[in-house]
Formats: sequence, C-alpha cells, structure tokens
Amino acid sequence: MKKIIALLLTAGIALSCAACGIVNSATSSGSSALAEDDSWNKVQKSGKLVLGLDDAFPPMGYIDTKSGQLVGFDLDIAKEACKRLNIELKTQPIDWDNKTVELNNGNVDCLWNGFSKTPEREEKFNLSTPYMKNQQIILVKTNSSFQGLDSLAGKTIGVQSDSSAESALNSNEKFKNSLKSVVQIDDYSKAVLELQNGTIDAIAIDEVVARYYLANNPNAYRILQEKDGKDSSLATEDYVIGFRKTDNTLKTKIEGALKEMAADGTMAEISKKWFDKDVTTIGK
Repeated sequence: MKKIIALLLTAGIALSCAACGIVNSATSSGSSALAEDDSWNKVQKSGKLVLGLDDAFPPMGYIDTKSGQLVGFDLDIAKEACKRLNIELKTQPIDWDNKTVELNNGNVDCLWNGFSKTPEREEKFNLSTPYMKNQQIILVKTNSSFQGLDSLAGKTIGVQSDSSAESALNSNEKFKNSLKSVVQIDDYSKAVLELQNGTIDAIAIDEVVARYYLANNPNAYRILQEKDGKDSSLATEDYVIGFRKTDNTLKTKIEGALKEMAADGTMAEISKKWFDKDVTTIGK
C-alpha cells in the first residue's frame, strides 16, 4: 500500500511540474510577444513618420516668414530618408519642454530638430548615430565690449529652457555662478529680441543657430571670443535623433537611410545648401 501511495505522489508531483512548465512557457511566450519591438511595423503600416520638433530653431527646423512653411536642414534630411523608406514625413511642432511626454505618449515617433546628445538624454531616449557636430557658444551684440566668458561676470544670460545650451551652462558651474542671473526663454527668436532690447546681455545658444542669425543680420551680433581669438565654447556635442527607449527597429531603419544618403553624396548636397559646406559626420 505504501508503495502505491508513493507512486501516486510521485506521479502527482510530475504532473504538477509539467503543468507549471506549460504555464511558465506560455507566460514566457506572452512576455516575448509583449516585448517585441514593432516600432517600424507601426510606422510602415501608417505610411508616415511623425517628427516632433521645435518650430523656432533655425536653420534646423523653423517657420519661414515669407512662405509660412516649415523648412530647415533637418527637415530636408528627414524628407529624403522617408522617401527612401517609402513613407511620408509628417512634421509635428511641439512644446519643447514637454518633448519627453510627447514622445513617450506616442504623439510623435521621434525628436529630430538639432537634438543634442547629452548623458541625461542617453538615459531617457534611444539615440541614433550622430550625424552632425555642434558647439554651445555665447551670442552678444556686435557693439558690446565683452571679451571672454570672464567679462560676463555680473551680467544676465538668456537660454532656451530645457535645451542642451542650458545643460552646458549648468555644467559650467564657475561661469554660471559668476553671472547675475540666467533667464529661461521659450525659443531663440524671442531670446534674440530680448538681446536687441537690452533686457539680457548675452545668449547661450547652439552655434548653428547663432550663425543663422549672423548670416541674416551680420551687423547686429557676434559670437563671443576669448582673448586668443577663439570662440568661447561651453560644450562641443553631437546632433542625434531621439527615439523611445524600445524603438530599435525604427531607429535602425532611419539610420540605414542616413548611411545610404551619406554614401551617395545626398547628405553632403543638402548640407551645402544650408551651410555652404558639408558639416555632416556619418561615415566620416
């Protein structure tokens, strides 16, 4: 009798383990299915890539005052990439302060508009291969006497809120602590007006944006320089595209298109249109 009971118990345990194995296998398969990255499939099925941008960030992406249309270097690059992937580009201006929420809520598929690579953004986003270099510099009035970062001690600097320029400024604690105040401003077009009106003394700004304003109004502004004649720089950085953390397949598809454009010279052509030279870094 004891042997029969023992056999029954053994059989019961074996059946229980088998059942657990089936449940665990089903659960594991379900988890894998849930974890599967279908970001590219979703974009391909919809037929469009929704690009989130700050529409006041010339020359990367901004509203042209003459045509009223969104234009810019990044938008030209994105249009060509989408064309090669047989999808449409849809531009979606967003509040740049809320870019993380806009992306993670699915309102946009990526952030692509002079988006700088920073350690903080590497934590929050899935960042693409860098495609362009940039510096964070200081813009001042042409007729100002400022020379070097030290000359701005006790002065007021404007910076776009939640921008890489703000991150660079915060990282330069000695310089920041020497200032009278730092004023957060919605976008650079407003910051330039503040500088013109004298409500701020300087702007911490992306070099590519600063040079756009210099090209359009060369007698009004200049880039702050040190005594050795070199531009005063807060940071050197890379421009990247920001995706959701899990969106690897979408990122891979976009990067593939960019590499093709770099290889056949299309990216260089677009760069020369906006900057009179090839400033891109993919494949170099």
